[in-house]
Amino acid sequence: MKRESGQLFWVSYSDLMTALFILALALFVLSYKMFKIHQADLLRAEEELQLRSTELEDQRLALQAQRKALDAQKFAAREFKKRWSEEEIHVASLIEELEVERSRLSVMENEYKKLQEIQKSIEQLDARYFIYQPAYKRHVLHPQVQFVKGSSVIAPHYKKMLVGAGRALKLMVDRLDPDDNIKYLLVIEGMASSDAYSRNYELSYERALSLYRLWEEEGIVFDPNRYEIMISGSGEGGVGRDKKEETNNQRFLIQIVPKIGELQAIQMS
Repeated sequence: MKRESGQLFWVSYSDLMTALFILALALFVLSYKMFKIHQADLLRAEEELQLRSTELEDQRLALQAQRKALDAQKFAAREFKKRWSEEEIHVASLIEELEVERSRLSVMENEYKKLQEIQKSIEQLDARYFIYQPAYKRHVLHPQVQFVKGSSVIAPHYKKMLVGAGRALKLMVDRLDPDDNIKYLLVIEGMASSDAYSRNYELSYERALSLYRLWEEEGIVFDPNRYEIMISGSGEGGVGRDKKEETNNQRFLIQIVPKIGELQAIQMS
């Protein structure tokens, strides 16, 4: 009886251990399967995390590139604004210069018109005494004056004509508007014929001086506040000489030069 009981115990124990082993094996298999599932989940999660990390890095780089582009645009905008401001200043300066130039040209236009009026007035010198030479912008005394060779003395029979010419000249210049605030250069130029005389240049000046003094003696005086008198002599030189008849070069030339604003260098007679 005891032997049967002992055998029954070991059989039961063996069955129990077998059952426990099977249970442990089942638990191991289940645990291993769950581990694999969990491991797969972890791998997927890691891959997703890596993918997400890559996406985030791409987004970060894209944002960084956008920020650089935005900074570049801001810099470009500041530079453009700076240049625009400089251009505005430059344009304003140009406009101011143009206005100044327009004003200056307007003044010059008015001065030119005034010179044209003066020229027309001057060209209307008494034709009994003066001939206007437009090519040289000067007047020539119409009656020829002949001098003794080497002399600057004006012969008596010429004086009446020369005094009449002086009075006609003074009458004309006195008619020029004194309110224009224009001054004039009145040139009395003597000439000489080419006759081998050694002092023809000095002589031509002395002859012009004789004419000026004759006018002074006759009371033909020009206002020094408006007229600057220049006595000159071109001797055997000068332009517009009579090349056919040398004796015709013994004459006086009269030039009236308005000195006005920026056109002071323009000679009109």
